[in-house]
Amino acid sequence: MSLFASAHPNRRARRLAGILTASVAVFALAACSAPAEGDAAADTRVYESEFGDVVLPAEIERIVSVDFYTPAALIDLGVMPVGVVNSYFTDTEGAGIPLEYTEAVRDSDAESIGEYYELNLEAIVKADPDVVLATQDFLPLDDPMRAEIEKIAPIITFNARDGEAWRTRATELATLLDKTDELQPLIDEYESRRDEIAQKHQAVLEDYAVTVFGPEPDEWGTYAETHFITPILRDLGATFREQQDDEITEDGFPQWFSYEELGRLENADLVFLRNGVSDEQRAALDANTIWQNLPAVQNGLVFDYIERGPTGSYGWALGNLDDLENLLGQVQAKVDAQG
Repeated sequence: MSLFASAHPNRRARRLAGILTASVAVFALAACSAPAEGDAAADTRVYESEFGDVVLPAEIERIVSVDFYTPAALIDLGVMPVGVVNSYFTDTEGAGIPLEYTEAVRDSDAESIGEYYELNLEAIVKADPDVVLATQDFLPLDDPMRAEIEKIAPIITFNARDGEAWRTRATELATLLDKTDELQPLIDEYESRRDEIAQKHQAVLEDYAVTVFGPEPDEWGTYAETHFITPILRDLGATFREQQDDEITEDGFPQWFSYEELGRLENADLVFLRNGVSDEQRAALDANTIWQNLPAVQNGLVFDYIERGPTGSYGWALGNLDDLENLLGQVQAKVDAQG
């Protein structure tokens, strides 16, 4: 059983009772959208996206999501998309997507529209969407597939390249779909749990400089606090190791270095190993003298990071809070044992 599914079962059951009653419903677009000009004004709205204005139907019954995270944000609102990427059908262990979302999709009438990296245009046509939801990383603005999808339905594109994308996408969808009342309880629960955990583990979060470390077979990189793998850890108030200017790209992704440069991590008090590190990669680190001499390694403060660091929605974030509370508890226990 995944850690996400097993943590705090009573609270989880109450949360699921709220979001797994999802069924596709008719909902009007919110007042923030302006009527389109012309004869079709009564039937359309204009959504002002950061990637450009999009003309939408005034009422939306059918939504297709072509990215990995947005279906979770919709389910949080009680809205089941009619088409989602295939990961929601194949991830039966909760390794990438929390089980509450994949199980909800599989129990619904939603259909697969291919994987985010290989969309099935015919399946999107069959889904007959009123609108298609995308993020600019899974369906870039210059992707030729966009023009074909736009022949089927308008595309709303959200940002996904920063650590705040999960939150802004969730609140934007709630406003767009007139579902703010459905989202607010999740926001309140998230903020309450976040503040509780931040206070409980304040000493570790403030006093230990952390890095999320990603080893590859022949190189390594670290993730910036602005990256979308670290948003909930950052929201808890974690102190991140100061990275050198050449260690991250402009959009917060890691630059990669040879193992000869592992000494850069001397200023990390605490190392979290990115999810998915293989036994072979761990063995390579164990055999590396530079790694073994790092302060965090010497002090036994190297831990596996949470499974689902990238966050898709408020419900997803609540699960990540549970997992981070568990992880910070392990760190605190180690620190206490060292006296």
